This record gives sequence, structure tokens and C-alpha cells, in this order.
Amino acid sequence: MRSSVSAVAFTALIGVAAACAVHAATHTQFRWIDSGGTPHFSDTLTMDALQFGYDVLNDKGTVVKHVDRQRTPEELFAEETAAAAAAAAKREAEAQAQSESRMLAAYPTEADFVAARQSQIDGIEQNMRAANNSLGVQEKSLSDALAQASGYEHANTPVPDALKRQIEALRKSAESLRAYVARRQKEKTEAARKFDGDLIRYRAARARSTFDHN
Repeated sequence: MRSSVSAVAFTALIGVAAACAVHAATHTQFRWIDSGGTPHFSDTLTMDALQFGYDVLNDKGTVVKHVDRQRTPEELFAEETAAAAAAAAKREAEAQAQSESRMLAAYPTEADFVAARQSQIDGIEQNMRAANNSLGVQEKSLSDALAQASGYEHANTPVPDALKRQIEALRKSAESLRAYVARRQKEKTEAARKFDGDLIRYRAARARSTFDHN
């Protein structure tokens, strides 16, 4: 904040020096209006004139230049913040335009776009079917292994360690497959939801492109 105040003060001093030089050469006069609407005139540039902004008058009373008031550090900060926000919005708009351009280049027609997105969903469904088939095999093997272990227990015979390890491995494999199917199902749901939004954006981009070319 101190550096901003110093910059404002330095700018004000430069303005004063320049105005004084003009005054010495042409006998100019300065006019400004205060917050109450009252006009003031002076042969020298005052801090009040800098605060409210002023007109430079020649020896005939004609306005030859208008100088806006000096902005406060807070106002300068607000302007810089607004400028940064505007720049960020511009960058975002440019990025969106580039994204739309690439999308239209990749999918010349809506049918191409829909086919590509459906292919993605079909791929997920195919993986889920394969995983479910494997899960069925694992569950059948686990059921057989458990039945075998139950036979040993009914016969009051210790279950072999190899069978125990097999049962544990089959359980872990089945759990892993169930988790995989659940993840893929979530991906499918998200892909379908995203597709709806992407299709809206595609149609809007296509409409803008058609309008621009017309």
C-alpha cells in the first residue's frame, strides 16, 4: 500500500511540475469543482484540484485541457483486480473457443459425436460383462471350495491348508471383481451424464460455427 501511495504522490508531483511549466509560458489558470459543486479558480495547481480533477484554461478562459482526478490506492487496487478478472475471463473464453474448435474438427457431424460417445459407453459395458462373467466363475469356484471344506468339517477332518489358501484367494479375487464392476458402473453413469452435457455444448458450438460462417 505504501508503494502505491508513493506512486500516486510521484505522479501528482509530475503533474504539478508540468502544469506549472505550462502556466509560466502561457499564463494559464486552473479550474476545479469541489464535492459540493462549487467551482474554484487558481493561478497555481493545488492539491484540491488534483483531488477533484481540473480544467486548464488559457488567458481567454477557454478550456485547453482536462485532467481527471488522481485515483486513490484503493481505487487503483480495485482497477487492477477488475483488470485481472477480465483477463482471466478472456483466457477462459479463448480456451473454450479452442476446445470447441477441436471438438468440431474431431466430430464433423452430430452423428459422429454421438457415435464416439456411445462407443465409450459400449466399451465400459463390455468390460463390465467380462468382469461379471469372471466373477461368476470365481463365485462358483468359491462355492465348490467351501462345500469341499464343509465336507472335511462334517467328517471332523482338518481342512487342508492348500484348500484354505484357495478359499482365501477366491474370496479376494471375487471381492476385487465386485469392486471393479462397481467402479465401472460408476464410470458408465458419469460418462452418460457427461455425454448429455457435452451434447448440449456440441450443438451450441455447431450453431455458433454455422452462424459465423453465414
